[in-house]
Amino acid sequence: MMTHMRTVVAILVLSSATTAAAEEREMCVKNAKWRGPAIDLDVKAADIHDVYRLLSDTGRVNIVIPDDVKAKVTLRLKRVPWQQVACTIAAVHKLTITIDGNVLMVSRRQAAPAR
Repeated sequence: MMTHMRTVVAILVLSSATTAAAEEREMCVKNAKWRGPAIDLDVKAADIHDVYRLLSDTGRVNIVIPDDVKAKVTLRLKRVPWQQVACTIAAVHKLTITIDGNVLMVSRRQAAPAR
C-alpha cells in the first residue's frame, strides 16, 4: 500500500512539473505575429529596466529583470507593437524573454555549448 502511495505521489509531482514547463515559452520567436498595442517611443540612453517597465505597463503584463542585466537603450520608434520593441531590445543586448502566464522573465541568453 505504501509503495502504491509513493508511486501516485511521484506521478503527481512529475505531471505538475511537466505542466509548468509546458506553460513557459519563448516570447521572441522567428516570424512572430505581434498583437499588442503599437507605441511611439523616443528615449536616449535610458536604463533598460525603466524601458522594460514602461513596456510592461503598455502590455499590461508583469516583468522580472535580474539586477545583473545592465544596459542603456536609445530608441526612436513610431507605431511599433510593444512586444516587437521588447524583442528588439532583447536581441540587441543578447537577452531572452520567457513568458510564464502573464509574467515576462528577461534574462541573459545562455551561451551555446562548445563542440
